[in-house]
Amino acid sequence: MDAAHSRYETWLARETGIDASTLGVRALSRAVQERARLTQAPDEALDAYYQLLIASPEERQALIETLVVPETWFFRDSEAFAALARLAAERLVREPARVLRVLSAPCSTGEEPYSIAMALLDAGIGAERFTVDAVDISERALAHARTALYGRNSFRGRALDFRARHFGETQDGWLLNERIRQTVRFTRVNLFDATSSGDASYDFIFCRNMLIYFGRDAQDHAIRRLNAQLAPGGTIFVGPAETGLMMRHPLSSARIPLAFAFQRAIPEEAAARAARVLPLCVPVSVSVPTARSVVPPEPALPLNRPRQTAASAAAPLYTPPRLISPRVPVARQTTAPPQSAANQTATLDDAQRCADAGRLDEAEILAHAVMKQHGPHADAFYLLGLIADAQNRSAEAREHYRKALYLEPAHYEALTHLAALLDMIGDAAGAQQLMRRVERAKPRANATSGTRESPVRTP
Repeated sequence: MDAAHSRYETWLARETGIDASTLGVRALSRAVQERARLTQAPDEALDAYYQLLIASPEERQALIETLVVPETWFFRDSEAFAALARLAAERLVREPARVLRVLSAPCSTGEEPYSIAMALLDAGIGAERFTVDAVDISERALAHARTALYGRNSFRGRALDFRARHFGETQDGWLLNERIRQTVRFTRVNLFDATSSGDASYDFIFCRNMLIYFGRDAQDHAIRRLNAQLAPGGTIFVGPAETGLMMRHPLSSARIPLAFAFQRAIPEEAAARAARVLPLCVPVSVSVPTARSVVPPEPALPLNRPRQTAASAAAPLYTPPRLISPRVPVARQTTAPPQSAANQTATLDDAQRCADAGRLDEAEILAHAVMKQHGPHADAFYLLGLIADAQNRSAEAREHYRKALYLEPAHYEALTHLAALLDMIGDAAGAQQLMRRVERAKPRANATSGTRESPVRTP
């Protein structure tokens, strides 16, 4: 779509939060042209179609339906559901009279909210002890969800014992039993509709694999609304590629491996972030760590997942990467910190602590200092990649991850992060190649559990 039609991109961002560039090459242009033809507007008369789009809520919804295509399955990234069941049971022990409220946004065609309900019921939590609100911008996806009838594509992986417990096989697929269906309420909601209500409070919020399609302002808007709807002591689950986005807000890692769960930062921590006037880290050692920790940091809102790239659709067994701890970064400094600090003996631990505290510029300087003193190091390049990723410097992040992999070809975290970045820019072949390396590296990462340290430590 040329510059003359950039108003459609502006409309899409305003209406849905989606950054058109994340949908793939010319996806928005093709969708507009398709809708223009179907509404009998000549292809060359896109000005007329734009007027129709602005005037007609029905046409706006129709264009959105063209752009958002569901890509989900039951118990996707299963660690999040295991964490949900455990945290929910613990909360009910502390508050026996409480009825838990869970939000799934976007809920797509229903696999996620129904997985939430199954996880809670299988954990022994009665249906009367929780409710699940499932919201999405797509009427088509919600209609599918309400039928609760699913084909083979919704069941991926080898752990399918839940299907025998909760589904009945029919000629057209597997039908979810009524007990599960009654625990979930589906509603069409647009997060960016100023008239939509956001007053509800939730103990648990699932908002996974949506934020990565938004522009920065829309990401911040969505995360603020999520935070506003989180009950005290509640937990937000996000997608594996979205944990860096949470660093810009007063949310902290729940420290649950591979669940990507976040909770509100304690008041003292939030106040320190707001002040953002903290001293430079003081190095305490000259050694460079050679191992990474296995405890990775982590992760009502409407919007279906936009079209996925071929890489994401073809790699359902993608194991979530270990990501940078969820801290809010400071704005990039216009002046360097005191020269004396940079000249001190630096360690990767120091850089980690600065990154954990949200002082990303200082962490970056120290990581470079480590390599200046001790030579190239895979973990240092990985940390630099995470810092660049968190500050939306994607090209620089990719280069750092590649350098980490040059030094350590089986570096699990660098592999998964680089695969996610390639997938987002449409390099499906490159992402798939890396994911094959991820599968080979995974046994090694699991085997070294408990002996490796993460380049960015959890709080």
